[in-house]
Amino acid sequence: MRAWAQSIAAALLVVLVATLATVTAIDGSGAGSDAVSLAQGTQAPADAAAPTQPNIVFVLTDDMRDDDLDHMPITRRLLADQGMEFTDAISPHPLCCPARAQLATGQYAQNNGVQHNRGEHGGFQALDPTREASRWFRDAGYQTGFAGKFLNGYHPQDARPSGWTRWDALTRGTYDYVNFTMTGDGTPTRYTDSYITTVIEEHTDDSIRDFAATGDPFLVYAWHLAPHYRITPEGGRSLPPAMPQDRGTYADQRPASFDDPAFDEADVSDQPRYLRNLPRVDRDEVQAESSARLESLQAVDRAVGSLVQTLDDSGVLDDTYIVFSSDNGYSLGEHRYTGKDVLTDEALQVPLVIRGPGIPAGTTSDLPVTLVDLPATFADLTGVQPQWTIDGTSLVPTLMGDEQPFRDTTLIQTGRTLGDGWSHRGVRTERYLYGTDGTEAFLYDRLADPDGMVNVVDDPRYAEVRAALEQRRAQLVTCAGWTCNQVFGPLPEPAP
Repeated sequence: MRAWAQSIAAALLVVLVATLATVTAIDGSGAGSDAVSLAQGTQAPADAAAPTQPNIVFVLTDDMRDDDLDHMPITRRLLADQGMEFTDAISPHPLCCPARAQLATGQYAQNNGVQHNRGEHGGFQALDPTREASRWFRDAGYQTGFAGKFLNGYHPQDARPSGWTRWDALTRGTYDYVNFTMTGDGTPTRYTDSYITTVIEEHTDDSIRDFAATGDPFLVYAWHLAPHYRITPEGGRSLPPAMPQDRGTYADQRPASFDDPAFDEADVSDQPRYLRNLPRVDRDEVQAESSARLESLQAVDRAVGSLVQTLDDSGVLDDTYIVFSSDNGYSLGEHRYTGKDVLTDEALQVPLVIRGPGIPAGTTSDLPVTLVDLPATFADLTGVQPQWTIDGTSLVPTLMGDEQPFRDTTLIQTGRTLGDGWSHRGVRTERYLYGTDGTEAFLYDRLADPDGMVNVVDDPRYAEVRAALEQRRAQLVTCAGWTCNQVFGPLPEPAP
């Protein structure tokens, strides 16, 4: 039975519970009816045309750590508490443009062509704009709307990706927060005194209202800038600015990274080259950056609340899957490093929460999922047919509370601007993190060393483990479709 058909009964149950909650609030026997309404959804008005397929709303942040979600109470209450949180989700190519290209195509970089933010193999110019998964939905009768940051290097004169009914992407001042231009769905608009998160929020809510009024199913992407650091049009770089009401609210918040044994690691002599020569960490700088990032995310948190309210007011909340994630994680001083684009757990790990019809509320999954799995999942939830080979696996069985077989080894990689466009490429399993740039390699035993402090790649006890992981890596770096999702079986144990 199709996943959407399986979820109808569960969706009806959600509607029934929400309706009872509404009745209770009306007769005065309950409290907090607004919170119940937003958390559980409300029955659609009698005159609202219910779509024959579910809607998808996808909220994406930029450079958000998975533990940052602990400081977004609205998002936790309305999405995590009412849906499923994936506790081992990663961005397998942890850099803005390649990560977003994976989400746009459902493919790894070896298949979609985007290996870096810039250079011959990077940026928007490396992506075929006709191979954008939104067209699957448009061709299936969906209204599709995009608001926010697309791929690095997307400019006003560039082609509009083919699948969007409404297209409002950042083009100039993409990282400035307050001085930027958006495509305006064909009429470019320059903003000089508006806050980017608020603008994306308003455009997202407008699209939801307009699409819901048509009675057609819709796919809406709200891709935010926060908590990425600010880059002015002149090239200056600074901490992400928060809205006035949020400034200083996290000034005294201790960064989660301070409690990681890998923070400001004393001995990095065995680490890969990109970590080996870093200076010791300035704790005050990390504190300031962490606080600014959390403060910038508060506007995103409110935007999530606003879109849930808009869906509810439009009578379509119970027919909508809401997905929240980030394009990559971010290191704040672990292994002395601050940033992304490295194959460490801090850069790979991202938040991922999905709420919608049939998904058990307040549940978690430790399935080792990736951003590449999301387009496959969206297609499966809606019954839409992908129009090319995709590299991810649908998460629908897990979302509906069923067991599902899943790959035991995941491809992870980073690119570069020169040469063949590749830097480090490796694999991640439940126990191991392994990679190489062709000249040096790293291997971490995450069971014995969960913080990645000891590189055992040259330890003779791990020789067979390394050889087996290298065989898997060699297969996966050219994978496409099902070959990216193999179950290789148990790995050898380290020698005693």
